[in-house]
Amino acid sequence: MNYTIGIDTRMLHKTGIGTYLKGLLRGFSRTTPEPRHSLCAFGQKLAPEHPNARLHTRPFYASIYSIGEQIEYPFRLKNCRIWHAPHYNVPLATGRTRLVVTIHDIIHWIFRKDFFSPLQAFYAGRMLKAAVRKADRIIAVSNKTRDDLLEHFDADPEKVRVIYEGVSEEFHELAPEAPIISSVRKKYGIPGPFFLYVGMIKPHKNVLGLLRMFRKLKNECKIQSTLVLVGRKDARYPKDFQELAGLQSGRDVIHLPFVEKGELVALYNAALALVHPSLYEGFGLTLLEAMACAAPVLACRAASIPEIAGEAACLVDPCAEREMMDALVRLEKAPGLREEYRRKGRQQAARFRWEDTARKTAEVYEEVLALGPSA
Repeated sequence: MNYTIGIDTRMLHKTGIGTYLKGLLRGFSRTTPEPRHSLCAFGQKLAPEHPNARLHTRPFYASIYSIGEQIEYPFRLKNCRIWHAPHYNVPLATGRTRLVVTIHDIIHWIFRKDFFSPLQAFYAGRMLKAAVRKADRIIAVSNKTRDDLLEHFDADPEKVRVIYEGVSEEFHELAPEAPIISSVRKKYGIPGPFFLYVGMIKPHKNVLGLLRMFRKLKNECKIQSTLVLVGRKDARYPKDFQELAGLQSGRDVIHLPFVEKGELVALYNAALALVHPSLYEGFGLTLLEAMACAAPVLACRAASIPEIAGEAACLVDPCAEREMMDALVRLEKAPGLREEYRRKGRQQAARFRWEDTARKTAEVYEEVLALGPSA
């Protein structure tokens, strides 16, 4: 059977790109019924309760970043007029199939000398160059990602389309007395006010810096709150980040490797603020999810964060430790300030909808279809 668009959904159940895929497919099901009937998801079969359970699916089990996926790609692509790769692990041989690739960031390239192995840097560089060269259209999730592609990989600006991600309606404000909030607090032993971090515990996320700043404030008796970190550790860390490998919950810091979606919504709602000290983000969806749950956001003025957060977040210089520490103290002690950021955040998050992402992505498909089969 032939399809107009084949989309690689092997990462559907992961965080990050999986969130993008879920949101995009849900957006297609709501706003663009035409492509939905000729779109096929290549990956695992969707569960019956999945919002896109009626979507055509074909098996594709090759491991991400493997030689096996390159061997299998031609057999998948031959049934599609367009192949949409949601990450830069693109097929190196596309035949007559057109290629659309979504690039979320180039973290592995930007920080190749700091946080990644030579092999990781080599693979990222090679595949990013291939994606930029071979793609008929590149979807960048922010202007920052587009600019990075132009600067570091000489991407053709005529081929790049900036399409923002969206926020799922699952992230929303709860009543302060909602039972799930007290239930989650009890389950994870969070007794009082707390700051929240959500994301992988990766070096570029600057979690180690946050931990050191937070502990310094506690030692100086300047804050009373707990710090809750939600996210998995890396399998290995560079020499200067081994402290993260030994991260464990203690009196003032609670580490939760994983929480369910409903629990995360409750944590966002209950937190004094989301603290996002990341040094680089291609988009920064976590900030918008927190805003949709009426959580104030404290983040670094870095990469795409100012573009996505606008004036709805408290932004600080990523290199100014004392500025971040002072902001933490202010947010703990000033409920009026927190309320101001809650109000601004709700308005900002409402601007980002998966239906818009899907509609604009469908427009990119139409552009590529107009090109005809690849030569």
